[in-house]
Amino acid sequence: MSNLKELRNKVEVVKSTRKVTSSMKLVAGVKLKKAEQKAAESREYASEVELILAKIRQELSSINCELFFGRKIIQTEMLVVFASDKGLCGNFNYVVCKKTAEIVADIHRRDRKVRIICIGIKAFDAIGQRLTRNDDIELVEDFYRSDKLLVNAQKLAQRIIANFTSGNVDRVSTVYTKCLSTMNRLVEARSLIPLDFNLKASSRETIFEPNPEAILEAIVPHNIGIQLYQAALESMASEYGSRMAAMDNATRNADDLLSDLTIAYNRTRQYNITQELVEVVSGAAAIAKG
Repeated sequence: MSNLKELRNKVEVVKSTRKVTSSMKLVAGVKLKKAEQKAAESREYASEVELILAKIRQELSSINCELFFGRKIIQTEMLVVFASDKGLCGNFNYVVCKKTAEIVADIHRRDRKVRIICIGIKAFDAIGQRLTRNDDIELVEDFYRSDKLLVNAQKLAQRIIANFTSGNVDRVSTVYTKCLSTMNRLVEARSLIPLDFNLKASSRETIFEPNPEAILEAIVPHNIGIQLYQAALESMASEYGSRMAAMDNATRNADDLLSDLTIAYNRTRQYNITQELVEVVSGAAAIAKG
C-alpha cells in the first residue's frame, strides 16, 4: 500500500495535468468556432467555382486542356496531404496517414510513382516510412499561418501547376479531413487535377464571356488554389475539434483518477489513524496491567 506522501504527490500531479488538459480544451474550443466559421464561409464559394467548371465541361467537352481534363497516360501521381504540426489531437493524424497509406499502396499496385507534399510534420514523419526509393516526399512548413494561409495555398497551387505542365506529375489529389460538424469528421481524397467531375452542374443555359477557353485559362489555376485553401480550412477545423474531444476525454480520465486517488488517500489515512489508536490503546493497557 502506498504511503500518504506518495499519494499526495500523485494527487498533485493529476490535478496539475487536469488543469493543462482543461485549459487546452477551452483554447481548442475557441479556435474551433473560428475555424468552423472560416471553413463554412469559404465552402460555398469553393463549391460554386467547381460548379462553374463542371458546367463548362458539360457543355464544351471538345476543349483541349490537360490541366482541366487530365492526361490519358499516368506515370506519377502527386498527393497533397493535410495533417497537423502538433499532437494531442486524438486519432486525427492517424486516420489521415492511414488513408494516405491505402492510396499509396493502390498507386504502387498500378506500377506508378508517388510524390507527396505534406502539410503538417506529423504526416511527414508517418508517411515517409511507407514509400519506396522511387517516391518523393516533401514537407511544407508554416503553411497554416492564418495571416498567410490563402497566399500559401496560391503559391502551392502555382508549384503544383508547374510540376504538372513540366511533366513531373500526371495527376494530383488532396487528402484531408473534412469537418462535417463539431464532433463528426471524415477523411476525403479528392482529385485536384483533373477536376472531380462527379459534380452535377445546373441544367440552365449558360453564356460564357469572352469565351470558354479564356475562362478556363483564368479559373482553373484559381480553382486549384481555392480548393487547397478550403482543404486547409477543413483540416484546421477538424484538428481543433479532435483536440477538444481528446482533451475533454483526458480531463474526464483525470477526474476519475483523482477520485480513485482521493479514496485511496482517505483509506490509507484512516488506516494509519486506526493503527496509531490501536498502538496507543495497547500501550495504555500494557501500562495499566503493569
